[in-house]
Amino acid sequence: MLLDGLDQALKEAGRPASHRRRWRCRFGWRQITAQVLYVAAVTFFVVSLLLYGQGGR
Repeated sequence: MLLDGLDQALKEAGRPASHRRRWRCRFGWRQITAQVLYVAAVTFFVVSLLLYGQGGR
């Protein structure tokens, strides 16, 4: 029957948030910092290449 899981879904929806499964972030601050520095370095490199190309004309 289509409504077989309805009772269980209603029970889980009525529970307080502390009983629900919480989503945990897998990224640590070191990984985020490393990725931000990487993006900044790549952006700086590309911008410097573009400015160098414009200055050579």
